[in-house]
Amino acid sequence: MKNTTDANNDEIKEKISVQMAEDESFLREDVSILSPADIVAYNELRSCADLYRMYESGNLNVRPHFQRDEVWSNSSKTRFIDSLIKGLPIPSMCFSLDYNTEKWQVIDGLQRMSTIIDFLGNKEWQLSVLEDIDQKISGKKVKEFQIPNTELHKFFSRVQNLTIPITVLRCDYTKENHTQFLFTTFHRLNSEGMRLTNQEVRNCIYSGSFNNFLFECNKETLWIRLNKIKPDKSYRFRYQEITLRFFAFLEDCGIYDGHLSKFLNTYMNNHKKASDKEIGEKRAIFKRTIAIIYEKITESKGLPKISIALLEALMVGIASNIEHLEKTEKRDIQKYYENLKNDLNFSETNLRNDLSSKEKVSNRFSVAKKIFSAKS
Repeated sequence: MKNTTDANNDEIKEKISVQMAEDESFLREDVSILSPADIVAYNELRSCADLYRMYESGNLNVRPHFQRDEVWSNSSKTRFIDSLIKGLPIPSMCFSLDYNTEKWQVIDGLQRMSTIIDFLGNKEWQLSVLEDIDQKISGKKVKEFQIPNTELHKFFSRVQNLTIPITVLRCDYTKENHTQFLFTTFHRLNSEGMRLTNQEVRNCIYSGSFNNFLFECNKETLWIRLNKIKPDKSYRFRYQEITLRFFAFLEDCGIYDGHLSKFLNTYMNNHKKASDKEIGEKRAIFKRTIAIIYEKITESKGLPKISIALLEALMVGIASNIEHLEKTEKRDIQKYYENLKNDLNFSETNLRNDLSSKEKVSNRFSVAKKIFSAKS
């Protein structure tokens, strides 16, 4: 028979295992798709000046609502400009081109493209002082490169005229199989170093009114207080994805097939151009749901650290019974919540393996809806 210490250690290990599984769900790519026959891939050369013009005209989307945490340091950007000036080999970048809108999107090469934009367009950007670059450019500001008839201006013109190889994926963003393929491509091309989260990729691929709305939800005061979100901490779109999961499972749980990232991609694709009316309805149910959790369950104290699976189910269970729960005393709702927490579907043992399987996900949401309907 295990002693108390061993039992506590086992419990800690289970919690860590569940947390690792849930953390991986924000990163795992479960979309397996061959290149659609009507996506055309080709290579071309573009001058830096042309790339900057595309950006300035709004045709090249470089910073789609976010900047990755692992952005290049100023030293890295400076060395890249030094490489351009010296004509050193530059890796190919990858863009997608939506042939319906004629809009371009950076799939791979965000940091390189951002550096080119800074050098050609940000007069106040100052290169770092480094020993391993041409000392003529060390510590110089961009505006010094723009002075005509100077040696620095020759370097500036050299960068403008330099051509960079681009791999282009000509596609149709209105087709789901095209956006799913771009999701996979983005993941594969950005797999080195710190992995992109799925929601960081979706933010690039599925931009639109619904994506903007997810950011708005993340700024709701009660949502911030409920999850104890710190303004100076980066969560890498974790809470935007939790909000996305809430809407997707609330509305489409019946079609979930066990592939979480693909399921969420499909939902974002279907709603990326949501109307003002649809956004208004979603905002209302979101605010009503978190108000009940914050005011009636936590009594304005915020949630303790709980599993994502429990949080998702809690939100969907409440939203599915919102009319009834808004008229229910908080002591009763707190009792429902305790019943949910204690249900075997949310035990560490149950969550540890096959967290996102169709059966387990379906069971969790069915139980949550039933408990908060007061028919458990």
